[in-house]
Amino acid sequence: MKKIKDPSLFRHVKSFLEVYLPAIRSKSNNTIISYRDTLNLYFRFLKESKGVFLEHVTAGDFNEKNVLSFIEWLASSRGNNISSCNLRLSGIRVFCKYLMGENIIPYDTYARICSIEKQKSAERPEMEILTIDEMKRLLALPDRKKKTGIRDWFYIALLYDSGCRNQEILSLRLKDIHRNGSGSGNLSVTGKGNKFRITPLSAEVMEIFEEYSAKFHPENQPDASLFYTVRHGIRTPMSPDNTARFLAKYEKMMRQDTATIPHLHPHLFRHTRAMHLYQAGMPLALVSEWLGHSQLETTLIYAHADTEMKRKEVEKISSTENSVFTNESFKYADDEEIIKRLYGLA
Repeated sequence: MKKIKDPSLFRHVKSFLEVYLPAIRSKSNNTIISYRDTLNLYFRFLKESKGVFLEHVTAGDFNEKNVLSFIEWLASSRGNNISSCNLRLSGIRVFCKYLMGENIIPYDTYARICSIEKQKSAERPEMEILTIDEMKRLLALPDRKKKTGIRDWFYIALLYDSGCRNQEILSLRLKDIHRNGSGSGNLSVTGKGNKFRITPLSAEVMEIFEEYSAKFHPENQPDASLFYTVRHGIRTPMSPDNTARFLAKYEKMMRQDTATIPHLHPHLFRHTRAMHLYQAGMPLALVSEWLGHSQLETTLIYAHADTEMKRKEVEKISSTENSVFTNESFKYADDEEIIKRLYGLA
């Protein structure tokens, strides 16, 4: 492995992610993953924009000028919206506050980073969603003759059917999907703030799950990550970057016929599902429960809104032309990787 220029920095990265956030700040696992993703994005920015490879990064690379450029890079190179850029800025601030408290960066450097104002939008942007027809077309694109095509097909179908956040989906384990006698299923989700909820899954998506699990989970290990990648023989949970790559591929394919298709990002499917449910007659209060926006008790199997009640609301669209699904069975480790694993960044 290449020699790391600033070992102290990376020891503090590991301590920040594995000790400070969970033990001292009592942050949830999903929140910690968000901070980790922010740091990985910052390291990618340094590499792509500044030519600073991971092993050459030092504490001095966390400065006001670089953070400003990082926010610009998120917007211009990755197409992130204002809220996403502000979220990443907040993550960098928290990490730099930790570094300052550990005497890794000086106070004036931290103060300059904190002086960077969050961006403000002049007006609330109109929510973009996919139409029923666009969802049908998208779900027909993955090549199901290929193993990765089956994975992409199931990921998109599950993301839409459940209305989950991307990190909630990527944090799932095989045991979180439960089959019912009727052929439908339930999804156990731990969301923001460790809020627990149960979301019903359609029988059609459960059929896709059976096909997916036969390919990706033949050993049927309950604690295995539902979505994963294999690199150098090591299985790791699938990353947001991986999902972004194959969604970008399908977006390009769809734009060949429809130039005005919205940018395909995971949260788009959450908005799309919520709007389709609302348009089908689901009350807003129940949509809120579905999305995990209300106060949910983490120790209960069922949230305030009963799972079967949710399922009945879903049946209103799964049995009509409002369904996304189009037929009866489908109506509905290189050096950087080693460094990331060593210091909790992967």
